[in-house]
Amino acid sequence: MFRYSNTDWDGIGEWSFIEMLPDEVLIAIFKYLPLDCLLVCENVSQRWKRLARDTAVWRCIYLTYSAKHDKVKESQKTLQVIGTHSECIHNLKLQYMHTYSSIRMLLEKCDNIFSLDLCMCRIEKEFERDVEKWSNLKKLSLKNCVFYPSDGDLIIQYDKFKGLNTLELPEFGLSRANCNTLLDLKNLCHIEIEKINNLGTEYIMQLILSKQNILVTFHIYGGDDVNDECLILLSKCPLLQGLSIIHCENLKDEGILALGNLKVIEQLQISNNERFSEASLLKTFGSPSMVKLNRLSLAKIKNVTPAVVDCISEYYKNLKCLALYQCPRIVNSDYEKQLRAKFRKIGVVLY
Repeated sequence: MFRYSNTDWDGIGEWSFIEMLPDEVLIAIFKYLPLDCLLVCENVSQRWKRLARDTAVWRCIYLTYSAKHDKVKESQKTLQVIGTHSECIHNLKLQYMHTYSSIRMLLEKCDNIFSLDLCMCRIEKEFERDVEKWSNLKKLSLKNCVFYPSDGDLIIQYDKFKGLNTLELPEFGLSRANCNTLLDLKNLCHIEIEKINNLGTEYIMQLILSKQNILVTFHIYGGDDVNDECLILLSKCPLLQGLSIIHCENLKDEGILALGNLKVIEQLQISNNERFSEASLLKTFGSPSMVKLNRLSLAKIKNVTPAVVDCISEYYKNLKCLALYQCPRIVNSDYEKQLRAKFRKIGVVLY
C-alpha cells in the first residue's frame, strides 16, 4: 500500500497542490461556493476563470433581481453580474417589476436560461414570443404575476419547450387556446396552476393521465373542474410527493379515501369541503403512506374533528408543519387549547 510521508510534500506548497487537482474536482468545489466567492476565484488565473464559468457551476446559481426599494444593494449586484456574466446565467428570478420594457431589457441579455421565474411582475403580450428564445427551458414560473391587457390570456405554446419539467402558472396562463400543448410534454412532472379558466374535468383528467407515471407535484385551484375521479387518478401516480387542491367543494368521500393509496406523498393541502365524513377522514389519515407526511394543511374542512387530529398527533412522526385553518370543529373549542401540548415539536397554524 502506498503511504504518504512528510517528506513526500517537501517543496510542494498549498497552491501547487491545489493546481494539481483535476478540472472536475475544482468544478465540484466551485459548486459549493457563494456567488461572491466564485467571482473572486475568477481573478486567480485563466484556468480558474474558465472553470468558475463552467455550466455545471452556474446551473447551481439562482440569480434574483428585485425592484423593491429595500433590495437596492442586492439588485445592483445582480445587475452587475448580468452585465458581466450574461452568457453564464441559467437560473433567473425577477420580482416586483411593473414595467414590461424593463423586464424585457434584462431578459434580452440572457441567452442561456434554463429556469425563469417571474414573481409579482407585469407581463404583456410580447412575452409570448420573447419566451420562445429559450427552447431548452426546464422551468417556467409566472406565479402572482399580472397580465396586460387584463381581459386577455397569455397564449404560450408550451410544447415548444420539450424539456420543460416545472410549470407554475397564474390564472391567465392556461386556456382552451393552449391547454393541449401540455399533454405531450414528456418531462413535465411539477405542475402548479392557480386557475384553469373552466377547462373542464375531462381536460384535468387528460392532463393527469398524460403525466401519471412521472407526476411529482400537482397544485391546482380545484372548483368545478376537479371531481372524485380526478383524485382517484392522482392516487395512482407512483411518484406523487406534493398535492394541493385549494377548492374541494365538490369532492366526496370516494375522493378523499383514494388519497390514502398514495405511496410516497410528503406534502398535502386540501381546502374548503363540507362533504368529507369524519369516518373517511379517519381512514384516509390512518393510511400507512399518509403518516409519512412532513407538511399537512387542512383548511375549512368541516369534519376535521379532535379524533382526526389525535390520529395525526400520534402517528405522524415526520410532520414539520400542520395547518388547521378555520376547521370549525377545532378552532374556538376546548380542544384547541390542547393542541400545543399534542404538537410540542412543530408549529400548528389555526388561523
